[in-house]
Amino acid sequence: MEVDPTFLITDSLPPEFSATQLQVAEIQKYSYVAGPGRRCVVWLAGCHRRCPGCFQPQFFSFAAGRKYSVDELVEEILGIDGIDGVTFSGGEPFEQSAALANVCRRLKSQSDLSLLSYTGYRLEWLRNECQRHRDFLETLDIVIDGEYRKDEAGSYLWRGSRNQRLIYLKGGQDHRIHDSLETVQQEIQVTLTPTEVVLTGFPDEMLSPAFEAALMKRGVVVASPRKSEDNDHS
Repeated sequence: MEVDPTFLITDSLPPEFSATQLQVAEIQKYSYVAGPGRRCVVWLAGCHRRCPGCFQPQFFSFAAGRKYSVDELVEEILGIDGIDGVTFSGGEPFEQSAALANVCRRLKSQSDLSLLSYTGYRLEWLRNECQRHRDFLETLDIVIDGEYRKDEAGSYLWRGSRNQRLIYLKGGQDHRIHDSLETVQQEIQVTLTPTEVVLTGFPDEMLSPAFEAALMKRGVVVASPRKSEDNDHS
């Protein structure tokens, strides 16, 4: 497997997705660390990058999770009470941008939810690449772009590393870019399910082992997520 300086795989291509179906790795109904306010986070399956230290390696595979139709995903999101917006993460949302454009158009027409997407691509590249990316971009209020770089990791607002940019696209803040080098207080959300303890946000290398050790002292064994094999992207 060969990768470029942004960790993008160069010796193969990601699969093509339709405009009517999405492969969704996971949905978190309520998050406070993935954008402004209380948000639903939709993790899209599959990523064609292999950023060292990625927080979600279990979502590398384009087969992770299950398929949703556009209608099904919109209905599920609109059925969540009390959220301020939706955040698309992954994986790489822009590998499924045609279907996400349709999802976001529906959300905009039926709600006042703000829409944010993470991406390992740069905004300039997405705008110039092809119409399917531009259609998705036109529905978004905020984009956080750039690959995760472990050597530039820190506590930045909704971002994992310093090179990533927080870009406001709408609401009177068109193209305003926040890439301040000032750090903020690290925000980590702990979510309990019947079978899992899930850390979201951008935990540093010390936090996750310390948290797991503290749980083990209380008799709780934490299993690490399964890492996808390198050939999962094919």
